[in-house]
Amino acid sequence: MKNGKKRDSKLRCWAMAQSYDFWIDISNTPQVHVARALIKSLREYSFYITAFKRGEVEELMREFGINGKVFGEDKYNPTLKGMSLAFRTFNLLLKSPKAKFLLSFGSTTPFLATKIKKIKSVILTDNELKFYQKGIFQSLENILVKRFCDFVIVPKVCEEEFRKFFKDKEIYTYNGYKEHIYISNYEPDMNFTSILPFREYVVLRPESLTSHYVLHRESIVPKLVELLTKNGVNVVYLPRNNEERDIIGDLKKEVYIPPKALNGLDLCYFSKATLTGSGTMAREAALLGVPAISFFPGKRLLSVDRSLAETGRIFHSRDPKEIVEYVLDNWNKRKEPDFEIAKKVKEEVVAKIKEVIEG
Repeated sequence: MKNGKKRDSKLRCWAMAQSYDFWIDISNTPQVHVARALIKSLREYSFYITAFKRGEVEELMREFGINGKVFGEDKYNPTLKGMSLAFRTFNLLLKSPKAKFLLSFGSTTPFLATKIKKIKSVILTDNELKFYQKGIFQSLENILVKRFCDFVIVPKVCEEEFRKFFKDKEIYTYNGYKEHIYISNYEPDMNFTSILPFREYVVLRPESLTSHYVLHRESIVPKLVELLTKNGVNVVYLPRNNEERDIIGDLKKEVYIPPKALNGLDLCYFSKATLTGSGTMAREAALLGVPAISFFPGKRLLSVDRSLAETGRIFHSRDPKEIVEYVLDNWNKRKEPDFEIAKKVKEEVVAKIKEVIEG
């Protein structure tokens, strides 16, 4: 999903430079938005971009004019996924740029390269669950990031969990959520719904079943689609890949699947509710004042999601009937968006990054 109206040529990295201030690695769709917002706020620095082919990463990078090298591709099969990530780790070791700092948003595959090439590494993330994954490759990833990461920047609500893992690292915190960083630049497109086949709808994003911490658990999406459509609710369905498209079977004809990436924040902002099996879109919706539902299938929620659930800004459930009842009960119940808060959060994060690299 794209978050912006026009291609921004100012975000292009300097391909011919010999050395860079930042090497930014993008491994998932929401990270494109975070990277774009930070690059625009750190104009005095040079950037080299690498990416992992997952979801809408490549399409969004093209849309925003972010030139980058793509190494590796997400796989649904766990064995193939592990092989792809291992290949990416060693490919980055061979082809990573000369840079002063790596800025990663969660991917651990660049960290071997940073250690060998003596690049300082900064991880800006909010997902503590990935650092407690089990399995041979996941354990190796965790060893790499735990030993080789130099600085950690996380939301204040995550601090306790991240200190348990990064015991001897410098941890910087900020007040807010990573989604605030790019919501700070958002302006709703009042003509957005004209490109949809209906004006009133809900957004439905399935569980990220290729993520190691929820790998191949049973999806409740087919039941959600069935109940929503039976209640006359229009559904914009956003699968990341063909496997997620196919899990709803013949119900595909009952929903609208956009033929190309749309403005993700507009999709949330103009929806009656946003439902997601991962976390980002629920947090985006919550910060935009839209009824937000998470049906994340992991054994526990991320700290950021727990904090929003505890304050009533995200509703979490794995019961399709309960979820649909919540959607219908909150059909026209919006709250004020966090736009002013978002601007302050982005300023704080940018200041933290500058403190790290200039300190």
